Amino acid sequence: MSIVYAFLIGLSLSMDAFSVCVSAGACRRDSCFYVALRMSSIFGFFQFAMPIFGYFLGCYALRKFSPYDEWIASFILFFVGLKMAIDSRKAQQCDSKDFTKGVALLALAIATSIDALSVGVGVAVTNVSIIFLSSIIGVVTMGMCLLGVYFGHTLGLLFGRFACIFSGLVICAIGLKILL
Repeated sequence: MSIVYAFLIGLSLSMDAFSVCVSAGACRRDSCFYVALRMSSIFGFFQFAMPIFGYFLGCYALRKFSPYDEWIASFILFFVGLKMAIDSRKAQQCDSKDFTKGVALLALAIATSIDALSVGVGVAVTNVSIIFLSSIIGVVTMGMCLLGVYFGHTLGLLFGRFACIFSGLVICAIGLKILL
């Protein structure tokens, strides 16, 4: 597999994480350097690890869980997005509940990397180097997440609380998109 194809796969897999990072950045009123670093590292790691996990999991075990993976990812994203939108309406600042660390960040990273798990299963039947592909996916995701947090932060400064409400609704929409 060429580096161009690996980059394009990484770019397409990073879009959900990018959207979540834009949403998180929009809710920040303070400096977002550490948030960007933390989120890009976690999302990048999960996008790197999930294809490897999927590769070793193989098609047999995935068939047992595949009826539920979309529902799980959808529920997590929808719940977190709804909570963000509700909290931002209640508070003066939408960062009253921080979704950029702890269990919430872990849940978002897992939910947005389910597609990468499927890619790993698909790669298992080819002769593509899973380490090469996963490394490219992880690095591309890290870069996109860094850009996403800073882009969202700029939008949040421009549009205030409305950006945070909209961000929560975007995460809900990503959760629903998984089911459709």
